[in-house]
Amino acid sequence: MKENIFILLLLLLTTLPLAAAESPNGTLPFDCPDVPNPKFQFHFTRELISLAVTTFPFNTVENIYIHVYDDEVGLFDKLVQYYTDNLKAENWHNSHEDSTKHLYILERPTPAESRQVDNAVLGLFALVRSDNDVYLLNIVGNVPLRQARKLLTDLGDIGIDIPELKSIGELSLPKPEEPSAGMPLPTLFRMRKDSTVANTTDRVLFSASYEENHHGHWTYREHPIERIQMRSSDIKQVAAISDGLKNGAGDITELLDGLSSNNDSKDIPRFIVLPAEKTITIWAGRMMDETQPTMLVKSFQTTDGDPIHEIVIRENQYTEANTIRAALEKGPVEIGAAVDALPDAVPTFERVEFLIEEVDSQRTAIITAIEKPPALRFYTDGAPHLGFNRVTGWELGAGIESGFRAQKKHRSAFTFGFSSESAGEDNSKLFGRIGYGFSDKQPYYRVGGRAVWKEPYSWQFGVTAQYQRGTSITAPDLFSHYNDTATLLLRMFGVPDHQDYYLRHGVEVELEWKAVFPMRPLQFLRLNHSFKLILLAESHNSLQKHTDWHLFNWGSKSEARENPLITPGQMRSAMFRYDFDTRNNYLGSHHTFFVEHSNPTLGSDFNWTRFQAHLRYAYPLGDHQIRARAVVGSATAPLPIQRQFVMGGIGTLNGYPLYAFAGDAGLLFNIDFLYHLFNFGNHNFSAVLTLDEGQVWNLSENPLGFDPKGSVGIGLQYETDVDVFRFNVAKAFDAEQGVRYNFMFFYSF
Repeated sequence: MKENIFILLLLLLTTLPLAAAESPNGTLPFDCPDVPNPKFQFHFTRELISLAVTTFPFNTVENIYIHVYDDEVGLFDKLVQYYTDNLKAENWHNSHEDSTKHLYILERPTPAESRQVDNAVLGLFALVRSDNDVYLLNIVGNVPLRQARKLLTDLGDIGIDIPELKSIGELSLPKPEEPSAGMPLPTLFRMRKDSTVANTTDRVLFSASYEENHHGHWTYREHPIERIQMRSSDIKQVAAISDGLKNGAGDITELLDGLSSNNDSKDIPRFIVLPAEKTITIWAGRMMDETQPTMLVKSFQTTDGDPIHEIVIRENQYTEANTIRAALEKGPVEIGAAVDALPDAVPTFERVEFLIEEVDSQRTAIITAIEKPPALRFYTDGAPHLGFNRVTGWELGAGIESGFRAQKKHRSAFTFGFSSESAGEDNSKLFGRIGYGFSDKQPYYRVGGRAVWKEPYSWQFGVTAQYQRGTSITAPDLFSHYNDTATLLLRMFGVPDHQDYYLRHGVEVELEWKAVFPMRPLQFLRLNHSFKLILLAESHNSLQKHTDWHLFNWGSKSEARENPLITPGQMRSAMFRYDFDTRNNYLGSHHTFFVEHSNPTLGSDFNWTRFQAHLRYAYPLGDHQIRARAVVGSATAPLPIQRQFVMGGIGTLNGYPLYAFAGDAGLLFNIDFLYHLFNFGNHNFSAVLTLDEGQVWNLSENPLGFDPKGSVGIGLQYETDVDVFRFNVAKAFDAEQGVRYNFMFFYSF
């Protein structure tokens, strides 16, 4: 069987490019001049390797290139001389050398990247003389160094049998030289706020759309530098640094200081330097002066004298970055003593905790700031409200909230337009909103209050009560983003409304307890657990469509989709809901479990209990993403329409019409794979592949059959730090269903 696999591989290989292409990822071209053509050449791709073996460490390999030559006189020595010079110029390290073999390894190019995989190498390059053959071998991937020897000795598993490689001992990277002279390297300083309250501008960090590498001889704070890697979202910044290097600037610090001082814009360029032994990475960005990260003017160290390369401050919400930075720079250079001095130097700090993370000799001091509860000030904020859908038409109104909240600085007691300072902050308050639908000629209002008790960085308990008359949507967990501004714009421009609406009129009371766990070191990932008890005493009624208008349908010549009926009646129900949420910048997991019960003994017109589990997960795969969702729902009795399990259309079964399937129970599975195409500044473009599968059942069906529906689709997604736009094309597996298109200003789930 194994021989058959290799024969298939050989046939496939004859159709593939066989020469290595030059690339910064561990690939070296087989381009030695004036040598005979190889008698045999292979290119094993990741896919071909996995056909033969999927075990570790082969699953860390992306490509294997091999050329085999006849051992002519002088050929081996010529190849050794040529490739040795090229490999050294590209910072490959000689790991083994004798009369029959030379082995080189390429370590990860920067300390920041090395943190992703501990002691890993990007490539291995071997020149081997064996019997009457000469081998050139280039292995590309993300190979753990401790497994590199096993990879070389097990190459026979994919048909590459080079006995000389089996005699090589354990591989190791050269030990970094201890700097004998030079100024201490400065410590990098970052502010990382709680992701639940951080403003979106805090996520504008240095992107790396453009990259250049230079080799030569420079100095940085009197340390010798032989390799410089430049990264920036602005090609002009890369070009400016490159020109300075070519013009003979020997000291990197002087070069960067000169570039900063020659710029008159208030959006000054920021240069962050990540030093390693004889190598530095320069990140260039164009940001406001107060934006972090930056470099401290002094260098910190451990009690043993080892340097601290980076200090990360997290959890602070009310303390300015300049205050913390100034306190650190005035304190001791020993990091433990500097941290101990912070509560006395920063009045808003109650206490601080810190730990040191060390990855590939790069030490990061992570400081958690526990702040004193700030003074609460009374406020009243108002804001206009604008809405539009096919039921109410244009809805115009205003909202107001009033209460006590923490503020960094004194502000007016009344503002019109909700303050960004309180965005994301959960405080005790009274609130209200009133609006009028100009198409259905009906008023809508909401009035209530919220009381909050909490222990910072530990737990929070809140009680909310409100009386309302307003529109609501069916299946809010499956079809989200009803109030999103982008979705409002879609409806205005004629994109079909994917929501179905009904009228709620009555009282809602919510009790919520939320536990907040500390973030993981270096991951900046917060784990949130929340428990809710939601009590409803309200009436539900159907709403009719009242308008077909949109910007391209002034005469209402085309008709919008009708708004379907619901099951009207008095709804008295109690719901218990649990949420587990680790999301940050659209990545992580969010799982929801709930049970809702309605009973005539509570004064309800309905008698049922329903259950639902909703699992969502988004995981990065390098520059790509995979997003998956599974939903399971069931009930003890037939459900009213507004509580049914529904699917079909955008974000559920993309190849089917909206709400094509509804029932008392159901299953839904979605997988989105986002393949990163390219960046343009902080604008990211990805191709999307979607796969959907699901089925619903009604309890009246007997027996319950199994006939799942599915669809597959492709799309193009554009996103920035805060916006997402996607165009999808989907086709159901059912032959009678046509191709469907949709637009989204949000992730599917």
